[in-house]
Amino acid sequence: MENSAPGIHRTSRGTFTGLPPQTRMLLESEGSTTILLESLIGCRLSVRVDSQLPVDAASLDHRVLDALGLSPHAKPVLRRSALLTPGGEVVSSNRVVFDGAAVPWLADSQDPTPLGLGLRARNSLQHRVILDNGLADWPPGGAGTPCAFKEYLINCSDGSRIHLHETFSPHFVPVPGR
Repeated sequence: MENSAPGIHRTSRGTFTGLPPQTRMLLESEGSTTILLESLIGCRLSVRVDSQLPVDAASLDHRVLDALGLSPHAKPVLRRSALLTPGGEVVSSNRVVFDGAAVPWLADSQDPTPLGLGLRARNSLQHRVILDNGLADWPPGGAGTPCAFKEYLINCSDGSRIHLHETFSPHFVPVPGR
């Protein structure tokens, strides 16, 4: 799906017109996506890790490697996960890439704490840089129901970096045409 749809247009600043305010806020915010989603939905979220494996850096998009500052010979970790409501509904589908040596605490794939809340619990100062946002398909790689996505880099105070690509369920993060 393209990064726009009928009635939805990106302004010169990058903000989307035609999207509900809560969706625009989520896509444009450089704050914790987890906290914004919990506020939007009105419940605590947990994470389900679907897979977490080291990968060859060469298999990743060069933009991800550049953002993380990794060489093509590095062995980053690719984590696929979902944020869930207490009832088990999927709120977002996530693709997380990180250097396992630089972020060893993230190596625990059994911890149900969402990434943003884990960083807060560690008192890690963070700065998020939005790399891209817009419209995609839900579920990722699926039937083509329009949904919102956000790609960003978390720069942590210890110098580590984490790359995230989140695709949001249109049931919780509305987009027109759903």
